[in-house]
Amino acid sequence: MSEKSVLERSVETLKWIQREQKANGLGMVELDRIPDQSAVRFLLRKGDVFEPQQGMIKSVAVLESEGDATDAVHDSSPWVWRTPKPKKKGDVPDPYQFLPYPDWSVLPSAVAEALRGMGFSGAPFLYEGYSYRKMAGGALRRKMIGTHSKETLLSELKLMSRTNEELTELEQKIQITIADCRGKSKEITEVQISADIVYHLKDNSFSLKS
Repeated sequence: MSEKSVLERSVETLKWIQREQKANGLGMVELDRIPDQSAVRFLLRKGDVFEPQQGMIKSVAVLESEGDATDAVHDSSPWVWRTPKPKKKGDVPDPYQFLPYPDWSVLPSAVAEALRGMGFSGAPFLYEGYSYRKMAGGALRRKMIGTHSKETLLSELKLMSRTNEELTELEQKIQITIADCRGKSKEITEVQISADIVYHLKDNSFSLKS
């Protein structure tokens, strides 16, 4: 029988890490305990796992089933997982997916057009469950925190049983909240706009309770 490739071994190792970090309740595993150290180094280079603190390894995602673990290694291509460097001791930065400029042809046209006109410090563009930002060398993508962009939220609210006055008042409250919260994402994570609407400052997304 031929020896398994490092890619095949990395899939098995990723499954092992995810099972262990879920079972031990820590959400991470000791690097020295992982059986295949070469596969771990491969996963670190790819960004499928990262080192939240020295000597500990954590998967970027905890998957529901083992079958999904294989997908985590393959399906994001040509997107590549990256983890920002901590700005201070104790920080555990959120990983993100990176797409270099030469691969922008895979982007939906609406996303590509939005990113081309975006500055590096601009608000993220929300599209079909992801937030996109322009960055040096390419694009950054993360899963949206909420379920709706402002535009999709307003469109859905119009379909709900609300009067024109209620819609106008709610839209004004949304606009005022966004303006008031600009630049405060490090101090506040979310704002309750109404009984059924929450605004998430980090990516300008909204959650709508039905």
